[in-house]
Amino acid sequence: MASPLLNIPEDVLRLILASLSSANLWAVCLTHTALRTLAEPFLYSHIQWIWDRSHNPPIVPFLRTILRRPELALRVKSLILEGNTLGSSAYHKNRHKYTKFPVNETDLDELIKCIKGMNVPYSALWIHEIRAGTMDAFVALLLFQLPRLKRLQLSESFTNQSRLIGMVLRTRLCDEPKDSYTPSFDQLQDVSSLYFDPGFYIRHYTAARNTADVLPFFYLPSVERITAAIDNPTVFAWPAAHAPNPSRLASLDLAMIREGNLGHVLSVAKELKTLRWEWFYREDLQSGLVTDIIDLDQIAADLSHVRETLTDLTIEAESGTLESDLQPHVRIKGKFRAFSDLNALKRLKVPLPLLMGLSPFESKANCLAETLPKGMESLTITDDLYLQERYEWEDFHLFEILQIWLQDWKISTPHLQEFHLYLKLMACGEWGPEMRERLKNLGVQVGIHVKITKIAGQM
Repeated sequence: MASPLLNIPEDVLRLILASLSSANLWAVCLTHTALRTLAEPFLYSHIQWIWDRSHNPPIVPFLRTILRRPELALRVKSLILEGNTLGSSAYHKNRHKYTKFPVNETDLDELIKCIKGMNVPYSALWIHEIRAGTMDAFVALLLFQLPRLKRLQLSESFTNQSRLIGMVLRTRLCDEPKDSYTPSFDQLQDVSSLYFDPGFYIRHYTAARNTADVLPFFYLPSVERITAAIDNPTVFAWPAAHAPNPSRLASLDLAMIREGNLGHVLSVAKELKTLRWEWFYREDLQSGLVTDIIDLDQIAADLSHVRETLTDLTIEAESGTLESDLQPHVRIKGKFRAFSDLNALKRLKVPLPLLMGLSPFESKANCLAETLPKGMESLTITDDLYLQERYEWEDFHLFEILQIWLQDWKISTPHLQEFHLYLKLMACGEWGPEMRERLKNLGVQVGIHVKITKIAGQM
């Protein structure tokens, strides 16, 4: 008996199918050939899997399916691979256990045949890793089959190893001459590659950096958004003979990469509008560039590459600890003018120490107006680095600085509309109800919307 769904006009049926979950779409595909033809584009357009200790993604059967029916691979527009297989220092001691995927040799014949037919110089390594069950090898093969991908998200489980993914990307995007076997990735616009959280003493277990595997994303011809954790090599180098030119790149969300190397990345982002950057330091990661110094002059030099285009800037700062509750000491050097020359900036979110140092007693740390860009409309100050032993800002110190600035905001920042004080670490005794009320009243007096968020030690 024919399904009553077949009596529904196709345009209406497509609207219905677009609202169904993957499980329901799969069920529809099993009911009737005509319905399968309509449902498959929706079923395959968005692929989302999880790999953790409780879930194994169906990547092998999926690869076998699209190798047999390559027209289905053309339907895939979004690939979201989520999960964190371990995420602790124990991972690095047992790395071989947690980057392997359970495979059956008899299921790999079609995959191996496909790799052999690609004629890439690393096919032997690729096949070896496929047989070993290395997830990196399967994801690399999957990317090879998806020429119309628009969105790619790789979470920690899938970037613990990324050598073959990097090889595939470099083969197509960076190597000359371009071969005809790899997809061009010319529709890929949104990329997220979240590097695993580096466990303590990671450098004792591996000297590998993910830099050469992530930087090829900047060569994508249509890329608009990149979220990535980029490790810091001893010498920064683009993976091609020439630097990339991502003319459509408007948004960057970067972690791990430090000032100096950040400048290399921003120098090619000539149309960048939004930047989120996480400054990070931990003693066991220390190297030539990864030090305990926040270099404001270097940050200013890095940001100068985007000063005429950047409208939104968020900076977070964190210093990790190994075994004690005390944060490793962080030092700040340079002038407190890292943001003042960002001519297009409208919205700034930044830790207080990057604006005025770790202490109100630091030289030239008492004039907020001089540190801010004139065209700014919104400022959010956070309490990142509050747990630093050298952090000496108390609420009344900051209130005095804010009062001086806000009373004359029409001169220093004439486009200002709002100020937000965001406190996620500050102790209970700081910025209590009375001080918060004083700051809000100040905002009313000067005509600026003032918001205060206090999470830790709420009172």
